Amino acid sequence: GGHTLRHSGHSIIFASKTVTDKCSTKALTADEAKTFTNAASDQWFYQWYLDELPVWGMVGEMLPPQVGSEQKGEPEYDENGKMISPEKKHTHDEFKRHWNQPTNDVPYVYTDRTLSIYYNQDKIVKIDLNSSPQSLAKVAEGEQLTFTLTVEWLETKESAHGRFDRYLDHDFFKHQIHWFSIFNSFMMVLFLTGLVALIMLRTLKKDFARYSIASVNEDFDDAETGETQGLTGESGPAPQLVEDSGWKLVHGDVFRAPPHLSLLASLLGTGWQLIILTLGLILFAIAGPAHGGDVYEERGTMMGAALVLYALSSTVAGYISGNHYKIYSAPKHVSKKSQQLPSSSSGSWQSTMLFTSIFFPTVIVVIHSILNTVSLYYGTINTVPFHVVVQLLALWVFISVPLSIVGTLFGRNGKNLMGGPDSGTIARRANDFPCRVNSIPRPIPSSLDVPWYGKPLFLIPFSGLLPFGSIFIELYYVLTSLW
Repeated sequence: GGHTLRHSGHSIIFASKTVTDKCSTKALTADEAKTFTNAASDQWFYQWYLDELPVWGMVGEMLPPQVGSEQKGEPEYDENGKMISPEKKHTHDEFKRHWNQPTNDVPYVYTDRTLSIYYNQDKIVKIDLNSSPQSLAKVAEGEQLTFTLTVEWLETKESAHGRFDRYLDHDFFKHQIHWFSIFNSFMMVLFLTGLVALIMLRTLKKDFARYSIASVNEDFDDAETGETQGLTGESGPAPQLVEDSGWKLVHGDVFRAPPHLSLLASLLGTGWQLIILTLGLILFAIAGPAHGGDVYEERGTMMGAALVLYALSSTVAGYISGNHYKIYSAPKHVSKKSQQLPSSSSGSWQSTMLFTSIFFPTVIVVIHSILNTVSLYYGTINTVPFHVVVQLLALWVFISVPLSIVGTLFGRNGKNLMGGPDSGTIARRANDFPCRVNSIPRPIPSSLDVPWYGKPLFLIPFSGLLPFGSIFIELYYVLTSLW
């Protein structure tokens, strides 16, 4: 099995007369008979595509030895000369097959098929494939099989515009969608989000104002004199000193450069690249007729579009990663006597550019190599050919990597995405972050000094329990409205 398309070997002329093609096999070898047996026992089916319309057919069936004669209309008699009912005879065998018990079933394959093609003017509207039960042929070593395909063209008045509607799940679309319930759930989420945002804003506004009012050049002695000099040169009374507690104790370390800044910046850039890739694919699929396609894209079109969009969106990954590294690697607003510089483990912008270009492709290549090796070992048709791998490598080397490098250079030399002023002086960078960064990192208490509910083992699942419950309940109401 697999998803690789192969030519059926049948030549079909549009709106022609009924044509019958026949092909015969040689005497089946033991391996070929075993292959047919596995196909029948595992209920394999084949899938054809005609003008992008799919159609399916079963390879064969596992049936009792006399089913072949019964399917052909030849009745079976018992020792007294009375005809045996097929339903009565196969009741016990069907029970054993249901419970996977050994039976005397033998493999049969369908040899006669009829392909009915319905057309309206110059467009194919519908196709049907029927396998004749009377054509069931027993599979055994040394048997010779003759397959027959009859192609008939039937004219219809149905419109070709809705030819894919028959493949949709009508049981899903026949239900009336409860738009009021969906709107109610949406407004409830919007109200709760706004309420939480309002509470957080009123709670944190004064704290942010107190933390950001102090400039980089002020000393702690200024607060004792009752006067504070801001960035704009205006003077005013100093805020009342309040002892910090809880999360406020680490407000000066929130925006400190992480230890592995290059890796974090590359992951952030890759995430934005995947977002742009997803949005681009959605727009590409929606705008099918605009680029010469259709509402239903052809096989492989979306995969090819995804590869091209990934290569072109490498500029976005490079720009985001380069800009993120620039924000944290530049000197920030710290105290007067020291500045925050990236640690040696943070890497450089060159390593950021390297990680952005090779990290995600390396992960994909490793996973693909493992899967492709397994596929090659078992001899499946899902194995990616070597020349396709070479083409993908060329696409990455000559398009994705250069665009990623260009994006990193633009991000490193461009304007900060944090919204702060873009200048090399520390004073002009004082508003890049809501809180300034302390010169000395605050020590984090050991897990032995915190209660059980503050340990990561309990804190991580408990912190996500409330958001999960809220989202789950809202999705439940939305899905209930749809189904």
